[in-house]
Amino acid sequence: MAEEWPLRNDLVEVAQRCEAYGLVLRSQGNFSARIADSDRILITPTGIPYSTMRPGDIVEVGLDGRVLKAPHPPSYELPVHLAAYRADPRIKACAHTEPPHVNALYALNKSLPNVLGNFIYAFAGRGLAVGPRMKSGSLAFATANIEALGDRFGIVWPNHGLFCVGRTLEVAFIRSLHAEQAAQVYYLAIALNEREPLLLPNEEQRQYVHAAQADGWDAP
Repeated sequence: MAEEWPLRNDLVEVAQRCEAYGLVLRSQGNFSARIADSDRILITPTGIPYSTMRPGDIVEVGLDGRVLKAPHPPSYELPVHLAAYRADPRIKACAHTEPPHVNALYALNKSLPNVLGNFIYAFAGRGLAVGPRMKSGSLAFATANIEALGDRFGIVWPNHGLFCVGRTLEVAFIRSLHAEQAAQVYYLAIALNEREPLLLPNEEQRQYVHAAQADGWDAP
């Protein structure tokens, strides 16, 4: 229907922005958004480079998993997107990216601390959850990761990537971007000094959390 096309445009545009920022390469990752007041979502297809993707390539799927409009096969990781929407009706968009600095840190079993204010704000001070090391794409993977996500807004898939949720596609994108920015700063600080960097003082961290709460960033 006509109201779906702006959302289709947004999905393509956000995917292309993520590639421009280095959060994905070619057709890596996947992005979805829930159609307003419905039990349907739109999700990027599998295997199509974002540089050539068009709104008409986006796949429509019901929350029950039925593929409704499919010019191409939906993303291989459709199950985890569906699980997120089913788990929390406040979630309206999901972004799975493969940011290199986030991946590098968690491949070393390091966790990303509250090293930057933007990161604290975007995730309301809750940081990132960590999922199990297992192959993605299955219902078991989806169930395990949404359970591990809990009340946070982003989860790392170790040796794979990052999955962020939001009340809008823009929110999910901003969370993905700020997580990678914080990971890059943390990575560089360790590389330069070979020890853990100083974090923001606790009081300043609390101020960022309070600002996030006031602006609604303590919810998806």
